[in-house]
Amino acid sequence: MNYFVIHSGCDLEERVMPLIEEWSAKFDRHRFVILNGTKEEWLGDAVSKIRQSNKIIAIIGEKTNLSANVDLEIDEALKSNKEIYVYRLNDGYALNKKLNISNVEQHDGDVDGEIVLAHKKSKVVLCDRNYLENLLRKDNGAVWDDLCSSDYGNETKMLEQYKMFVQTSEELVRRKQTVNSFYITLNSVIISAIITVICATGELPLFMDKISVSFIITVFCGLIGIVVSFSWVSLINSYADLNASKMEIIQCIEERMAFNLYSTEWKILSTKLENRRYKSFSRKERMVAYLFAALYLLCMVAGCIVCFV
Repeated sequence: MNYFVIHSGCDLEERVMPLIEEWSAKFDRHRFVILNGTKEEWLGDAVSKIRQSNKIIAIIGEKTNLSANVDLEIDEALKSNKEIYVYRLNDGYALNKKLNISNVEQHDGDVDGEIVLAHKKSKVVLCDRNYLENLLRKDNGAVWDDLCSSDYGNETKMLEQYKMFVQTSEELVRRKQTVNSFYITLNSVIISAIITVICATGELPLFMDKISVSFIITVFCGLIGIVVSFSWVSLINSYADLNASKMEIIQCIEERMAFNLYSTEWKILSTKLENRRYKSFSRKERMVAYLFAALYLLCMVAGCIVCFV
């Protein structure tokens, strides 16, 4: 289970890290993700990690409500419809505006003691430390309990299912590469068409004797290209979320096997990176899609300049 921990930088060393170390020791199947807001490209990394997480823990300190970074992380968690569990280090500490119970509707949750804030589709729960640790304890075995059946203990069947599931993960990567190739080709064709039309502006007639046909084609193709690019980003996000779920299940199974290959691979990679941030393939793929969208905007501007200036 992956938890993204929202916190204020001033609480990190003295208050947040001791909690995370304690929880990591108690609940060894969980992974707690903590970011330092002073790192370069922090926001993009935070958005990616929040989307990949299963749940969010917001630790509220004395000055957390004044942190703009915390506000951005909470806002992204709400947009991603994540379950957010809010733990105040002191009952007197003020909540951030996005979580302020005086500004939103509140009602009882599914479990006694839950207070759920009505934030669209997100579930935001105000909880004390005991409630939060009970949640972590329950989630600690949730994935494995869901995986187990009456045949658990049959190592041959487990190994066969594990190999099949690893193959589905590899197949997912191949499908994503096929989708990327399709979108790159499609975008290249649209870009080429726009450039061809812009270059042929003087040879094309006017529409209704007022507007250049090349301008109409350029804007129309540019808008289609932008829609295609953002559709590409949406698919990349979907594949990334699906693959993250698959990897969580694979790692959970490996805990019961002789070797933890994927978990060890990640630890080795983290050690080699040292203080450098790992940039996922999905993030790079999204960057390519955004670059195509920016190129369409530039082509539309160029088309306006050629046609009207």
